[in-house]
Amino acid sequence: MCVIDRPANASCSPDIPLRSFSPRWIPISPWPTLRKLARSLALGARRELNLTPKPGLVDRDDNGSHPDLTYAQMRASVRLLPEYYADLIARLRAGSPFASCIEAGRLAEARMLTRVGGNTHRGYIFLSGLTLVGTHRAQGVLGRLGSAVADAAKEFFRAAPMGNSHGSRASRAFGVGGIRREAEIGLPSVFEAAWPRYSSSLQRDGDRTRAEYYAMASLMQRLEDTTALHRCGPAGLDRVRADGRELQTLLDGGSDPRAFLRLRNAAYRRVGLTMGGVADCLALTMALQHCFGGGPALRRPAAASERPGVASDR
Repeated sequence: MCVIDRPANASCSPDIPLRSFSPRWIPISPWPTLRKLARSLALGARRELNLTPKPGLVDRDDNGSHPDLTYAQMRASVRLLPEYYADLIARLRAGSPFASCIEAGRLAEARMLTRVGGNTHRGYIFLSGLTLVGTHRAQGVLGRLGSAVADAAKEFFRAAPMGNSHGSRASRAFGVGGIRREAEIGLPSVFEAAWPRYSSSLQRDGDRTRAEYYAMASLMQRLEDTTALHRCGPAGLDRVRADGRELQTLLDGGSDPRAFLRLRNAAYRRVGLTMGGVADCLALTMALQHCFGGGPALRRPAAASERPGVASDR
């Protein structure tokens, strides 16, 4: 029998309209899906890193506005993520309390600091961990995933209040919700904007890179990116949003946006502007698309050994 931390609230409005999906849901064992999602989350981080060019972010061209980071460091950091996901899934399977899941994230941060020399994917550890917990709690209904993530985020911030990170200081200084508010309302910038835009672009012309840039443009326009605020204040966030609009215009017109993005990267590097929140949510968008595509359910039809009440150690 599966251990479920907390049942999903069926009365919550889904973040993705139910009419887009099959009305039948099969409440079966979550473990194969969680393992598939874990693989996709690592893949999403790798794809985000490799997408080139990106303004102010580490990619194959350069280190963006991060003089303390390299592509090799970021790649090594991505390689540590599966260890975190395996630990988190094991804790979920054991029915451990939510505090134990938070501890898995802290251990992942410590591993990155020790082995890579910095918290290179700290924000992504938070977002991808919430997504794994939310998928576990959603138990078969993709339309509930956003609300399940929101519930997990609220529980996280009750148990682990925001400290004195650059992002939290920027949130307080500029009166924005940042990634905390985004998570507590179910990641609408991902579920309602970036992921649908990525999926529709991919279905329309099959060009994954173009779809990834569409998702990035969407996130640049919507997110309250506190890394941009921390580095360059409100003017920096305004610049990111304006560039997101320009990127979308280029894509809509069928143009290749790479020359524009390289110019913007040079401009960001001159003033130290970056957009870490966009990068984390972009990686998550890529992971969700890879794992779930445009399909109706979090679950695939189960073999008998995977159904509730049937013992399985898979």
